[in-house]
Amino acid sequence: MTEKSINIRSITLIALMAAMVFVLTVIPRFPVPATGGYIHLGDAGVIFAACAFGPGVAMAAGGLGTALADLMGYPQWAIFSLLVHGLQGFIVGLVLRRKLNAVNLILSAVFSILIVTGGYFISGVILEGAAVAAIEILPNTLQALSGSLVGIPLYLAVRQAYPPINRFTNRAK
Repeated sequence: MTEKSINIRSITLIALMAAMVFVLTVIPRFPVPATGGYIHLGDAGVIFAACAFGPGVAMAAGGLGTALADLMGYPQWAIFSLLVHGLQGFIVGLVLRRKLNAVNLILSAVFSILIVTGGYFISGVILEGAAVAAIEILPNTLQALSGSLVGIPLYLAVRQAYPPINRFTNRAK
């Protein structure tokens, strides 16, 4: 395979996964009245991308998809979402790169929760102050947890239904 086709494939995967993350972030919104924000399923798309395509695709797709979604109503959060969900995708992808087993899946969910909750707490302190950021800890934790609880089984189901998806990872068998 030539260098050009690998780049085209990567660009295509990033675009498709970013679109999926965007849609999962924008459409199923669950408002959090106490903060004016919302919980979404975009994290499930980030986790799916990390499982299926590794850290690079997940980092780009997670960051771009959520940042673009924020530009449609919460633009002050866009740069933070780019960084938080980009890091989430990258770290989860790294954890799952070697082997997709129960320990790594649990570890990836824990890292995902820590990154999203911690990243948005720091972002919230910068944008809204510590009191509001503290109120957002539980919703952000639930969002990241639900992302893993949806994204991992979604990947396992797709892998079962479409085994050729395995060729996109360099994971040990």
